[in-house]
Amino acid sequence: VSWSPATWQHLYALLARPVVADHGRAPVAAFDADGTLWSGDAFGALGAELVRRGLVDREACERVEVEYGRSQGEERRKWLLESLALFRGLSAEDLVDAGEEAWGRGDGATGLGATLRPEMSDLVNRLRSGGWRVLIVTASPAEAVLRGAQELGIPEGDVLGVRLEFDPGGRATGLPAPSMPLTWCEGKAAALDAYGVVGGRLCLAVGNSMDDVPMLRRAQAGILCVPRGSTEDRWTGEAEGAQRLARVAAEEGFWLHEATQGREE
Repeated sequence: VSWSPATWQHLYALLARPVVADHGRAPVAAFDADGTLWSGDAFGALGAELVRRGLVDREACERVEVEYGRSQGEERRKWLLESLALFRGLSAEDLVDAGEEAWGRGDGATGLGATLRPEMSDLVNRLRSGGWRVLIVTASPAEAVLRGAQELGIPEGDVLGVRLEFDPGGRATGLPAPSMPLTWCEGKAAALDAYGVVGGRLCLAVGNSMDDVPMLRRAQAGILCVPRGSTEDRWTGEAEGAQRLARVAAEEGFWLHEATQGREE
């Protein structure tokens, strides 16, 4: 669904390959979340729900979203860390419950769930049915994407998101957990290493920004998504419009995909 003929031909050939487990381990496909699996922003949806509940300051949340969106490089990393500070004092239950609500109750027809891309859902289902292991590798907090992973049939243990540090009382410290790499930019590739995805097991990686390029370079095949009918993508930063990503895809040998907006299409 909704793939260009050229990209679908590549994917069809990939899916038609016999799945040969490497020492009992299935081939792996890794997907970014925001702007890739869905067109919406899990952090923004989670933050908005926490603001609605009075658990996070509205102005601070909006400032982090704006600054992260228009920054790049180490400046973006700084704002990613600032975003985690917003959750200081919250419990894991606070975050997971807000993430559930942000996705949308019931069938996900509203909220973040409404932006789930049908072609990505179909691809994930085909891969899983074919014996692949599918991972989500995202710079959003893991708690923000768990409901989306559940919708796609991806177990919690296969969600490599930013892991928050919690104090002995079960409250977030506002810092990333030191036990896992920060799953942003080069950290996405490092997280895959830490997870044991080594050698040629990463057969496919899908992302939508320059932050995903290190992960895509590790895969046998990479897909870069750009928003359909647009020259800019609000989730990839002002400096990373669709035209720049198209050039990167051509230079790196990635497949380019003009992605749908979500279920409403």
